[in-house]
Amino acid sequence: MKISRSVPVNLITGFLGAGKTTAIRHLLEHGRNGERWAVLVNEFGKVGIDQSVLASDEVAIKEVPGGCLCCTNHLPLQVALSQLLARANPSRVLIEPTGLGHPARVLESLREAHWREVLEVRATITLVDARELADPRVLAHETFRAQIEAADVLVFSKDDALDESDRARAREFADGLIPPKVHVHFMRDGQMQREWLDLPGRAQPVRRSLLHVPVVLAPAVAAPAAIEPPYHYNEHVGEVAIAGWVFPREWQFRNTALLDVLFGLRNTMRVKGVFNTDQGWIFFNATRHETAVNSEVSRADNRLEIIAADALDWAALEAGLLAARVAPAT
Repeated sequence: MKISRSVPVNLITGFLGAGKTTAIRHLLEHGRNGERWAVLVNEFGKVGIDQSVLASDEVAIKEVPGGCLCCTNHLPLQVALSQLLARANPSRVLIEPTGLGHPARVLESLREAHWREVLEVRATITLVDARELADPRVLAHETFRAQIEAADVLVFSKDDALDESDRARAREFADGLIPPKVHVHFMRDGQMQREWLDLPGRAQPVRRSLLHVPVVLAPAVAAPAAIEPPYHYNEHVGEVAIAGWVFPREWQFRNTALLDVLFGLRNTMRVKGVFNTDQGWIFFNATRHETAVNSEVSRADNRLEIIAADALDWAALEAGLLAARVAPAT
């Protein structure tokens, strides 16, 4: 690997639905100043959505699907990062772990001896949807606590959706952290500031909680890209149920019928998808608190991934998706 300088690397972490992808997209569009950046994305499931959303000619994207980087072992991170550095020669690397991922192991890996002359670990940025602070289950979640602990910069995202009680709760939460965070911000519309990336990371590795239990993954399967679509899988990973679909690029869906299916989903933690519809390509992004449907540029295929606390009727959902497809010309 021919790297003549240390490449700054930032970990951008946060719980499911905190707005990581939106913030990274804003950085790529407004913060690069002409530099070539690389992004390493880790999806918890096997159907990656973020790579499709973030992809561009000026940014190198590498995705590691199927489990979190912190739990499988260090090898997927090492291989993916080596490939990004060698092939893209970026001036900065952003790493987006899954929202269910524990960041300490990733930071430990980035600080290993063989990376010291190659990477400069800068600020870890943790995004928090302040509305989640009202949920005792989130506050007690070990991964959420680990993400807060790892933060050099704590960012309460989606400030445009917060009311004053949400902001007061967020400030009280930040004030109660020990040790206190030096950098605490509220962020609107995913507008992450470039200068936050250049703040220094902690000199000492973040402590890894002994409470963190590695996720037991289902047997490995080939990545969707290696399988001729349409493709579907579902599985239980740890405490959640995950399902994903990939459909060919030329498949088109009736926009209204498709949205009826997606808006009809209940008891989900996260729904992400990119679709070719009769009204153009769309990006569908839903959390427990909000849903956004945005126009999207043409992508390599249609894809959907769902994370839920319990398994849904995946067969019925798939039937609904197929029924929303525009009938092919005969």
